[in-house]
Amino acid sequence: MYIFTASLVFIIALEHFAIMGLEMLGSDALLAKSFDISVDEVKRPVLRTALANQGMYNGFVALALFLAIFIPTGVIMKVMVAYFLTCIVILAAYGAITVSKKIFIFQGLPAMITLLLSLFFL
Repeated sequence: MYIFTASLVFIIALEHFAIMGLEMLGSDALLAKSFDISVDEVKRPVLRTALANQGMYNGFVALALFLAIFIPTGVIMKVMVAYFLTCIVILAAYGAITVSKKIFIFQGLPAMITLLLSLFFL
C-alpha cells in the first residue's frame, strides 16, 4: 500500500506540473475552456500574467511533492506530503468557490483521497 500511495502522490505532482504548463503556456482557447471564461478575457495581458503567476505556484507545489517523496523518509516525508496535499485541497476549494467547481473535482478530490491514504500508509 505504501508504493500505491507514494505513486498517487507522484501522480498528483505530475498533474500540478501539467497545470503549470497549461497556465503558463496554454493557448487562449484551451485556457478559456479550462477556466470557463471567454477567449477575449484570456487575451487580456493582466489575466495572462496572473495565470502564469498561478502556474508558477502549481509548479512549486509539484516540486515540493516530488522532493517530499524522494528525499526524506519516515515522519518527515509524511508531514511534508500531508502539508502540501492539504495546501492543494484548500486551494482547490477556494478555486471551486471563486472560479469553477471543476477545479475541486480535478485537483482537490484526488489530493484529498491521496492525503487520507498518505496519513495511513506512508
